[in-house]
Amino acid sequence: MLTTNNITKKFGSFVAVDQLSFEIKEPGLYLFVGDNGSGKTTLFNLIAGLINPNKGEISLDDQTDADLRRKQMGIATEPFTTEPSITVSEIAEIVRKVKHVSQEEMKELLKQWEIWTAREKPFKALSTGMKKRLSIALSMAGNPEFFLWDEPYNGLDPLGISLLNQVIGELAEEEKTILLSTHLLNEITVPAKTGFVMKEGRLAGLVHRDSSANFNESIMDLLKN
Repeated sequence: MLTTNNITKKFGSFVAVDQLSFEIKEPGLYLFVGDNGSGKTTLFNLIAGLINPNKGEISLDDQTDADLRRKQMGIATEPFTTEPSITVSEIAEIVRKVKHVSQEEMKELLKQWEIWTAREKPFKALSTGMKKRLSIALSMAGNPEFFLWDEPYNGLDPLGISLLNQVIGELAEEEKTILLSTHLLNEITVPAKTGFVMKEGRLAGLVHRDSSANFNESIMDLLKN
């Protein structure tokens, strides 16, 4: 279970996340939707333990330590950056050793995401879509139970979008938990359990699949109001 309790994050005088609290108790797909500057990326970085809140607490399965919490997650943040000259295979090997997975598992992930044939290319030579696919593939190493993907559809090529929807569906069937931020609702083919609508660092509202006749339209209505 993921719990955020009254978390606030400021950058100088700017409040990026403002006294935000919510719980996710069950596995499945959860969407975080909002305009640029709504606080989605900052929230995901807080949950991932990449930055610390000014106040409030975040726990994942009762684990509040940011470093330990991060090790439980498959994280793909926006943007994915690394040393430009490093190759795909070198990046994959670093992640493989950090996550203690076999070479065979890493090979299968790169194949699954159609990156294997580009493994000797430098990162800088990859298209935006390939970079995004690599980021998501690496987040899956070690078969985590909890995924945190920031704008995974943004910049993906058509093949990547198809692969992502397929993988999300498979993860949901395996009862994994996927938190996904996006502004591209129409690209998502897997039914989400809940949509969290964010505005100015706060939750403007929630849309639950089982209580909404038109899930996407209800989210868009909250964004407009």
